[in-house]
Amino acid sequence: MLEKPDTLTIKLEAFEGPLDLLLHLIKELKVDILDIPMIEITEQYLQYLHAMQELSLDIAGDYLLMAATLVEIKSRMLLPKKTMLIDEEFYEDGQDPREELIRQLVEYKRIQEAAKVLKEMENERGDYFTKLPAELENFRHAIPLNPGEVTKEDLLVALQRMYVRLQKRAPLQVEMDKEVFSVEETMDDIMEEFNQKFEENQLQIPFTHFFEKNASKKAIVNTFLAMLELVNQKKIWFRQEVLYGEIFLERLLGSVL
Repeated sequence: MLEKPDTLTIKLEAFEGPLDLLLHLIKELKVDILDIPMIEITEQYLQYLHAMQELSLDIAGDYLLMAATLVEIKSRMLLPKKTMLIDEEFYEDGQDPREELIRQLVEYKRIQEAAKVLKEMENERGDYFTKLPAELENFRHAIPLNPGEVTKEDLLVALQRMYVRLQKRAPLQVEMDKEVFSVEETMDDIMEEFNQKFEENQLQIPFTHFFEKNASKKAIVNTFLAMLELVNQKKIWFRQEVLYGEIFLERLLGSVL
């Protein structure tokens, strides 16, 4: 049993509940939360409630309930350590009546510490200046394309329309072995087409021309990727003479065929 400390001077602070008050008393008495001296804690807790009554302050019901719990636990601690009947329940020798109270206090302390960390993070975040969202609609301007340039949206629309058209023209049932070509091989085929057209003094080939041989999804994707890679290599480019008109592939002058 710890020696009874000097009378504790309690400041009537605003506590968030009985557990908050108990943690404050444990800190002031400098005792271990896992080994609470129930006599001292109960006396100091009741002293706090008595001070509130003298100041005509309303005491919430949960404070009174905790006071009754503390008195009950203190009474159990004073009884001889043997099997005893309390509230029609048997408490075996060695069972600590403070166990449930300690569990609640430890859990509540963890919550308090987590709340403290979050508050510190909030205060640190307050040191940063955050720009309020601004309305930028008036600053949006469409950048016009150069004559003949094609947007990616135009390409995707053209690809989708071409695929739908080819599917409508395809037979209902087809059974045949399809050759699988790599993107590199398809790039060679596209440039070979330009070789032939170049001899005929033709530098433009319709976009849909390269998809008519094989209308399968794999072939279409493979051909489209080959076109994009040739554009990336600056060998060809997409051109559209009229808005929403047909898209052509055009050989760039100076490209190596």
